[in-house]
Amino acid sequence: MTRSASLPLLTLLMACAAPAIAAAAPAPAPVPAPAPAPAPAPIAVTDPVTIVQGPAGRALLLRVTAPLGGRDLPVLVLSHGNLLGRADYPPLVEALARDGWIVIQPDHPDASREGFPPAPYPADTWRIRLEQVDWIAAHLGQVLDRVPGLRARADSGRLALMGHSFGGHTAALAMGARVEDQDQPAPTGRFRAAVLLSPPGNWEGLTAQWQQRGPYMKVDWTGLRGPVLMVNGTADTTPLTDQGPAWHDDGFRLARADADACLMHVEGAGHYLGGIDSVLRGPQGDATPERRARVFAAVTAFLDAAVSRPTGAAAQWPAIRAGLACKR
Repeated sequence: MTRSASLPLLTLLMACAAPAIAAAAPAPAPVPAPAPAPAPAPIAVTDPVTIVQGPAGRALLLRVTAPLGGRDLPVLVLSHGNLLGRADYPPLVEALARDGWIVIQPDHPDASREGFPPAPYPADTWRIRLEQVDWIAAHLGQVLDRVPGLRARADSGRLALMGHSFGGHTAALAMGARVEDQDQPAPTGRFRAAVLLSPPGNWEGLTAQWQQRGPYMKVDWTGLRGPVLMVNGTADTTPLTDQGPAWHDDGFRLARADADACLMHVEGAGHYLGGIDSVLRGPQGDATPERRARVFAAVTAFLDAAVSRPTGAAAQWPAIRAGLACKR
């Protein structure tokens, strides 16, 4: 009797000591696939746009890149560097157009055509360049009319200017800097803001040979009006000067202390600032996705903010500006 009475107790103790059999866990919910990235905004290129009677009666060849949709689109005139042309800077132009900008690229007298350098161009090409960008600003409606429907979608009051290399010199003159001892047309004042990408420095920093060839590089920067963003690479060396990359900062250094101007340095970048044009542009290794993205983000944010566009890029400008050298 004692043995038989203990069996249920032993069974109970063993049952209590045995681990409970867990209920089967529910199968994990499937992880949703990431949402596809939004498709880039479609853009269209019209090239060539020919103005038969441009500044001083000269013909003017243009390339116009614009969003396919949208209204109240701001307008940017892009002045190319020496021996480049209206078809250059496609990564930069496409980024700006996808942000909502109409980009107008004129061929200056020193433009290469289909990769071939031009015939000898006038000694006063610096002046003709200035006349061309100011003419576009003064006759913007006429230019936009060459692309069907574009004038009705443009906001001509939001007009900005950008120049690379020699084009940076052009843009600076259009924003109020002046070539000393030269007959320079007065700027129209129609551009609300300007971006100077790798602009040349001042005449004093040129080598003796280039001082003889470039008297138009004697610039008085005190009349420069803003807002202006200058972007230079810390590895941008050139045979024009013995002063190294810092020479390109002259415009910022020589502008008035209260000028509405900011200077951005791109660490390790050369003359093409990490990829504003083809990645094959020298020096080798200059173009990187990180440098290109940083330059594009800063330029887009600056331009959008400067012309009062209510965009996400414009909202980023105060934070970007806080990391730059600014006059005020």
